[in-house]
Amino acid sequence: MLNRPAYEKKLIKSQDVEVVKILTGVRRCGKSSLLKLFGKYLISQGIPEKNIIEINFEFPRFAELQNPRNFYEYIKARIPGNGPAFLFVDEVQELQEWAKTINGVRAEFRIDIYVTGSNSRMFAGEHLTYLSGRYIPIEVYPLSFSEYCSFRKIHDPDASAVEALYDEYLLMGAMPAVVLAQDADFAQSLLDGLYDSIYSRDILLRGKIRNEAAFNRVASFVFDNIGNSTSSSAIANTLKSTGHPVSADTVDRYLALLCSAFLLYPCTRYDIRGKEYLRTNGKYYVVDSGLRNRVLGFRAGNRGHLTENTVFLELKRRGFEVNVGTIRGAELDFVAQSKGERFYIQVSETVLDPQVLAREIAPFSKLRDGYPRILLTKDRADYSSEGIRHINFFDFLLGEQL
Repeated sequence: MLNRPAYEKKLIKSQDVEVVKILTGVRRCGKSSLLKLFGKYLISQGIPEKNIIEINFEFPRFAELQNPRNFYEYIKARIPGNGPAFLFVDEVQELQEWAKTINGVRAEFRIDIYVTGSNSRMFAGEHLTYLSGRYIPIEVYPLSFSEYCSFRKIHDPDASAVEALYDEYLLMGAMPAVVLAQDADFAQSLLDGLYDSIYSRDILLRGKIRNEAAFNRVASFVFDNIGNSTSSSAIANTLKSTGHPVSADTVDRYLALLCSAFLLYPCTRYDIRGKEYLRTNGKYYVVDSGLRNRVLGFRAGNRGHLTENTVFLELKRRGFEVNVGTIRGAELDFVAQSKGERFYIQVSETVLDPQVLAREIAPFSKLRDGYPRILLTKDRADYSSEGIRHINFFDFLLGEQL
């Protein structure tokens, strides 16, 4: 296991805060490893190993603990007589009435609780009211490009190396186990297994998919059109025109399943002038390019949209709420907001062509507030102009702040 300091700092900071800490994200993005690393940290700080209770519902030996009564009795029997106690639960959504059960344990025992979940539907339903105001989510993603370089033991890559590294990052993706694989064929097998696990456990089983072929066509379409404005009805019409009829309601349900499994992230439109979120023609971005390639085949895609996808995920990792910006007939790639900050962001492969530069910065001229305007490209020359800051795409991925 290799360290992921940004997440480890969040866990350490949340220690002893009397709420349940919920790590969410796509399967195999590293949530379980983060709990193990945090456990090692606690032991290094003098916490006895017996004071850390670990349950992983992916292991058959814990299957009977999915029953709330059995779960409660298991915890009760292991609460230490002295010193702080910690509870780690992996894949907590497998626990029946998980929110009610976890809250009961939290209320009865003096114990610091950390759980992981791989399906966002665990946050839906009346039972979650038992944890209302008593939990904090920690979103976990596949490796950032900076983490990818660290895992590959490449520090401060120069300009000539960084683009080749980024191409590798896009090809096989950033799931930790895949990145650490020493053999290309083994990495491919891991990708196959990862997708099949997500597909079978979080989509087919939980979503009760009857028409797998229709679902696969929808998934392939949206993966192939990341960064494009779309809607359920537009996808349904496109598939119908190719001889594969499917209703808009069915498409909408399939998209919800893909988002629930954290394979896709929606990016809704935000009316900057009206300060309201729009329901129509949003965009979708994929959690990992390797998983996308697993679905579509390892072929060339729209580089600009892949670059957008990478920026979207990096902004999410940094804690921003991210939307598509609309203002008076123009569109901004992203409006990123967090804790009173707001950034308007345009993303482009290159703006060497003056016409492309003019097109990319044109939406900024329609803005009337003083929030920063950011142009992100792969160009090394500085294209900053009055009121607009240009940041190199690779420098941004390696840590440069907005």
